[in-house]
Amino acid sequence: MKKRNPQEKSKFLSYFDLWDAFREPGCPICTRLERCSFNYLDSLLYERVNDVGTRIKLRQSLGFCNWHAWKCLEVSNCSLGLGIIYDDILRRIEERLRKVKNFFPFRIPFLRKLLGREKTAHQPPYVGPDQRCPVCAHVQFFENIYLSILLDFIAEEDLAKQYRHSAGICFPHLVRAIERYPSHVNLHLLIEKQIEKYEFLRIEIAEFIRKQDYQYTDEPSGPEVNSWRRALEMAVGKREVFSSHMGGMVGFDPSVPPSSPIEGDTYGSNSEERGIQQDMAEQLKFENEKLERKYEEIKAECAKESTRASSLHHIAWKMSEDNKVLKMSLEKANAQAQEYAEHIERLNKEIESLKELLKTMGQYDNVRDEGAADKIMKTGKGDSRG
Repeated sequence: MKKRNPQEKSKFLSYFDLWDAFREPGCPICTRLERCSFNYLDSLLYERVNDVGTRIKLRQSLGFCNWHAWKCLEVSNCSLGLGIIYDDILRRIEERLRKVKNFFPFRIPFLRKLLGREKTAHQPPYVGPDQRCPVCAHVQFFENIYLSILLDFIAEEDLAKQYRHSAGICFPHLVRAIERYPSHVNLHLLIEKQIEKYEFLRIEIAEFIRKQDYQYTDEPSGPEVNSWRRALEMAVGKREVFSSHMGGMVGFDPSVPPSSPIEGDTYGSNSEERGIQQDMAEQLKFENEKLERKYEEIKAECAKESTRASSLHHIAWKMSEDNKVLKMSLEKANAQAQEYAEHIERLNKEIESLKELLKTMGQYDNVRDEGAADKIMKTGKGDSRG
């Protein structure tokens, strides 16, 4: 067995997920993140609605962001889960708003001094979410994984060939690759390949614009017909992938601009990372349970098909035995028919013999009759003479 180089990167399931995404149109990382967000919501709404850890996170984030909240409607049978979650979220919002409501009377100087709250802050309590959308955090975690996989293996021939036949990654994901992995050894290779992709796309756009001229409207359309849409996706990414919470804790710290990475970690604190990893473990557990249920269903179906096959085998064996009996009966009938045919042939020969005999006897009678007639005539002549 060949010993693996310790410096060689391992290829896990995410590598092959990204490999399959290269075959689909558009940015492969955007494609995978769309699927990740849907799978996360599907597993959460299916069996994790009443999970204590999940509910605590949802209370801290006040549910989902705008994009992922509306994306929940794509999950089948989501109504009960969303109803349970947002009943709890609205209760949490009411509690925070009551704190704000109770704050305003103490803004009157007399009441503040009377109740000993002279040093009370002039700003009302914060009522917004304490954490970002858990789906955004989960998706960004996988975004880092896919970007690192792309950079680690872009120099390999197999992945480079897949990448060459794909649309390439969008500009926002290229920017994030540059910001998060500025010293990666393959970063310059990824940028070089992306420049080639953008140049080729610009050629297609130029051809599309040229054919809009009335002089060339009769020319048949080619792959450039949707180049403008692909250019839009390459410039900004797929729709509903880059939500407001994807770039960091935007809105939670006014001093951090939306495009600034979070200090110490590009996708959150260590506690948040542990929470994301816990979500991943729960999701993998959920997927494993679904696979086990699917295995049991397939096993039961195989047992059913095996029983059916045994029944069909018994029917086939019975038909084979019946066929043997019919063959024996047919052979016996053929033998009897042959015997009858031979008997008929013998009878025909006997009939022919009888006919010949009758014919011979008829000739003899005729001769005998003629002799008797001659004798009578002779006797008559003798009498006339007498």
